[in-house]
Amino acid sequence: MNKFRLTTIVAGGLAPALLTLAAPTQAAPAGPSNAQDVISQLDDRGYQVRINHHGAVKPLDESQIVSVRYDNHDRVVYVDVR
Repeated sequence: MNKFRLTTIVAGGLAPALLTLAAPTQAAPAGPSNAQDVISQLDDRGYQVRINHHGAVKPLDESQIVSVRYDNHDRVVYVDVR
C-alpha cells in the first residue's frame, strides 16, 4: 500500500512538470525586419549608434543584426551587422 501511495504522489508531482516542459513555445515578438529599422529605433530613443560591419558592406536595409552591445553610461549602442 505504501508503494502505491508513493507512486501516486511522485506521478502527481511529475505530471505538471512534464506538461510545463511540453507546452508549445511562443513565437518571438514581431520586431523590426532589418538593421535600418533597429538603428532608427535606437536613434529615436536618444542613443548614439555605432555600426560595425562584418563581411561585405551592404545597405543597412538589406543587413541583418549580429549583436547589440549597450553602454548605458554614455548612451552609446554598438550594433554589429552583416
